[in-house]
Amino acid sequence: MTYIISLDPAKLRDWCALSAVDMQYVATKKRFQYDVVTIARKQGLDYPDMVDWVIGILKMKQFNESEPPKFVMDATGVGVAVSDMFKAKGIRHHAITFTKGNICKREGSHIHVGKPRLVGKFLGAFDAGKVRVNPGQPLWPQMEREMLAFKAELKENGYSKFEAEEGENDDLLISLAQAVWYGEEILRGGKL
Repeated sequence: MTYIISLDPAKLRDWCALSAVDMQYVATKKRFQYDVVTIARKQGLDYPDMVDWVIGILKMKQFNESEPPKFVMDATGVGVAVSDMFKAKGIRHHAITFTKGNICKREGSHIHVGKPRLVGKFLGAFDAGKVRVNPGQPLWPQMEREMLAFKAELKENGYSKFEAEEGENDDLLISLAQAVWYGEEILRGGKL
């Protein structure tokens, strides 16, 4: 049992989103699966309050029974400053910066990954039934809306662009996609 907690931070008026998954090897299926333990979001938090909210979740007993949870966060844009705030509080994490293309490279605790690669890995795991969600979770209807509104666009330069349709959010989706990608590619792949 390995818990992965993933944060998609936000500007002050936007939603910040957090997902927690339990990554487990299922011997009968000979594969890993990701049970979505919680999805949460908050709006209008200033950055110190956002950091305190996440630290409270990271310290919850349920996530620390066998080992501390793995913590990853989007460090693109405003996430750079939020990542620095976690570092200043001594919170170990992997900061993920989205790039174009299919790259994945590590610089210390910072990972640069192509957003198409991250989203593709998540969608592959989701479509294969490796991501298990309790549809009774209060935010699951919002997550479903985000998944339906998330589109890929092939650009003239050959790169894919992934984002929510105009007027829609993708904060919960990105937080969950990061968690599953981290388990599939980094933990399972043994790259870090």
